[in-house]
Amino acid sequence: MSNQGIKIHDTLTGFTRGSRIDRYWTRNGVEDFYRMFREGASLPKEAEKMVNNTALVSQKFHLRGFQFGNWLSLEDRFNYLAALYICLQDFNQVLQFKGHNLGLDHKLGISFGARGRSRAQAHFESHSNIINITRYARFDRYPAPKEIRFVNTGGIGAFAHEYAHFIDYYLGGHYERVRSAFPLTAGRSLNSRRIPYEDKWILRNITEDILEKAYWKDPEKKLRSNYMKRLTRKASRDYWFRRNEVFARLFEQFIGHELQKKGIKNLFLTEQKYNSNYYLTPAELKEVSPLFRKFLAQVRTYF
Repeated sequence: MSNQGIKIHDTLTGFTRGSRIDRYWTRNGVEDFYRMFREGASLPKEAEKMVNNTALVSQKFHLRGFQFGNWLSLEDRFNYLAALYICLQDFNQVLQFKGHNLGLDHKLGISFGARGRSRAQAHFESHSNIINITRYARFDRYPAPKEIRFVNTGGIGAFAHEYAHFIDYYLGGHYERVRSAFPLTAGRSLNSRRIPYEDKWILRNITEDILEKAYWKDPEKKLRSNYMKRLTRKASRDYWFRRNEVFARLFEQFIGHELQKKGIKNLFLTEQKYNSNYYLTPAELKEVSPLFRKFLAQVRTYF
């Protein structure tokens, strides 16, 4: 796609370190580009003008801004911004927040290849409300053409998961605040038992409903769910059992399933990268999906 001479700059003030710009994107057309990682219905006609303009993307989805890492070329910036626009366009088909308000009134920032952590494909920073998507692998580590590395390495496929962390921490910390737990899920806690909340804390109680389904077949009889049994056999780290990670993993799976019903598959937004034991079976997902719909319906009362 032609970049029309437009340069893409960082817009997250206070977090920007600057980036190297070395060459332009030479691919022809948004359609060719997004077909690398997305299957399904055609994009809206506005996509051509949106994908190379940080201001328009921020405005449409109510984002705080963007940050691009030192090692991202101008071509890379176009690729990631275009992929993110398409991702958010699909994402809101499930979230259905008013006015495409995925940034929750400009609270969410997006970083590409600028704030990476060792071994992490992507991560969410609760102190800054920034989701970082790790840059694609270097050629010496993954010897393949750039478009193949862009789709198959780095943080591609992790956005829905990290967004779950964003709404978990932001809504828990600002809309249903309790002293005992900042995020809705109680964060990295390994407590598998239900946390009792007052009825007024609607999102927290729905979150507990979701987690209870994940952890237990019968909580009163202390019978663990089949999901937890599979996870216990497979997982070797506490990470897999943390409340915030269980919630985020189920959320990303729910999003992928809801889009699949619409005939859309977006590998930038969500892709199951681990063994099937780490995820719900179709039957288990069917049980928990109504709770996620209930959760999102409550979020829509705010946004």
